[in-house]
Amino acid sequence: MAQPTATRTADPAPAPAPAPARPGPPHTPAPGAAAVTGGLLVVALLLCAGPLAGGGVREFLDRMAGVFALVALSGSVMLGLATVFRDVLTPAQRQFAQLLHRAAGLAGVGFLLVHIGVKVAAQKIGAADAVLGWGSGDLLVDLGTLAAQLFVLALLTGLWRGVFATRRWIRPFRVLHGAAYAGWAAGLVHGLGAGRAPAGWVVACYALCAAATLAALAYRLTRGRGRGRRPR
Repeated sequence: MAQPTATRTADPAPAPAPAPARPGPPHTPAPGAAAVTGGLLVVALLLCAGPLAGGGVREFLDRMAGVFALVALSGSVMLGLATVFRDVLTPAQRQFAQLLHRAAGLAGVGFLLVHIGVKVAAQKIGAADAVLGWGSGDLLVDLGTLAAQLFVLALLTGLWRGVFATRRWIRPFRVLHGAAYAGWAAGLVHGLGAGRAPAGWVVACYALCAAATLAALAYRLTRGRGRGRRPR
């Protein structure tokens, strides 16, 4: 009598190995007391640079410090957005763009402080208006004050990026640091309308910068939504 043959069940397929966790970007550690003290001294020196300068230097800073600030901050905004193009830039190139983004931001805020110091010394704006804003009675001037406040906020959140490194605080960091976009828009309107009449090529350059920034920002937002819908 034939014995029934036992059916052999197929071995279950091995579960795929989980993908290795990609380390996050390097975060700036929170500055210590010495760095904060040194930064405040630098801020005081930059604010006093314009009033202490005299003659042609002061006149040059009165005309060009705001222009240098807007150019540097425009470059910082665009370099910050350039780091999202992971399909185009290598990790080393993205890290280099991040370093340039920070350097341009520091330079822009530095020129911004000189610009404010010169205008206060020339009594074109009051010291309280430069800090609090919305008290000059001129909307274009008040937009410049708003831009300065938002850029300083973006700078501080960037310096304290290590505090926001955890997933719990990444959204507040993006909102606060992203205030630079609104500050840049306010700075463009202020720079083109509050000072002397700009040349046509200056307006065209700023328009191209604004278009490129909006395109990169749209790419960043749509790319983030596409990654959120992608199945795991």
